[in-house]
Amino acid sequence: MIYEPMTVFTDLLIAGFAVYFSVELNRKFGVSLMNTTWHWVWVFRFLAVGSLLGAISHGVGPYFPQGVRDWIWKGTTLSIGLVSFFFILAGFYRAFPYAMVQWLRWLPLLALLAYSVVILRDPRFINVVKFYAPSLILVLLIMIYSAWGQSAPGAGKIAIGIVISFMAAGVQVSGWDLHRNFNHNDLYHIVQIVGMTYIYRGALFLTDYGT
Repeated sequence: MIYEPMTVFTDLLIAGFAVYFSVELNRKFGVSLMNTTWHWVWVFRFLAVGSLLGAISHGVGPYFPQGVRDWIWKGTTLSIGLVSFFFILAGFYRAFPYAMVQWLRWLPLLALLAYSVVILRDPRFINVVKFYAPSLILVLLIMIYSAWGQSAPGAGKIAIGIVISFMAAGVQVSGWDLHRNFNHNDLYHIVQIVGMTYIYRGALFLTDYGT
């Protein structure tokens, strides 16, 4: 028996869309894949990994020993940290010159290392939020600046996608269930897919700084 089948289904939907988006970005740009786009590819790849682990956790996790369940959850939360890491770098390569990013990239790397240490010791979701939410806000500000300050095509769509992602998080936190077989987690996943789609469509047009 699969626990929480609808949550598993919507988690797998996110993973499927994330894989598709990463493959399409690779296919469309090929050997001309820019730093910005390359990092968006990895955002979607780790989003797929985290969603797949989430599906396992919600679907068959209760059958596993506690230790195994803990590591599945830690793998999910570490994947979210990597999503945030590549998210920030994609924004940096869009907004700042390459030479500057070579220095700036150490900041999200150090933050990721600190986050990983915290998560391995205390994998509560509140610790995920403390890292993920500021990352989204930072990239949102970068995309707003890129859209209106640099007239960067695609940046506006990514900004919209991030706002939708915050709306999705609000749905998840609210605990509002549409139906006993379609709870707040399931609705969160569906809204998140909409946000992902906007981010993907923006990433198709986003370029490195100065290109």
